[in-house]
Amino acid sequence: MKQHGFEHAIAELAEAAALQAEITQHRLALEWGQMVFTRAVQLWGDIEAHEALAYEDEVVAQVHMLDEASGSLWRLHKMLAHTRRVLQRHRRHVRH
Repeated sequence: MKQHGFEHAIAELAEAAALQAEITQHRLALEWGQMVFTRAVQLWGDIEAHEALAYEDEVVAQVHMLDEASGSLWRLHKMLAHTRRVLQRHRRHVRH
C-alpha cells in the first residue's frame, strides 16, 4: 500500500512539473503583449505627431492600429483565460 502512495505522489509531482513547464511559456506571451501595447502607444504618438496627415487619414490610421492591436490582444486574452482555467483545476486538485 505504501508503494502505491509513493508512486501516486511521484506521478502528481511529475504532472505538476509538466504543467508548470507548459505555463512558463505563457510568460513570453505576456512579454509579447507588453510589446504590442508599447508599439501601439508609439504608433499612436507617431500618428498624432504627423502634422502633414489629413484628419481623415489620421482617423483611418488610428482605426487600423487599434484593429491590429485588438486582434493580437484577443489571442493573448484567450490564451491567458485558458491557462487560468487550467491552473484553477490544478489548484482544486492540489487542495484535495
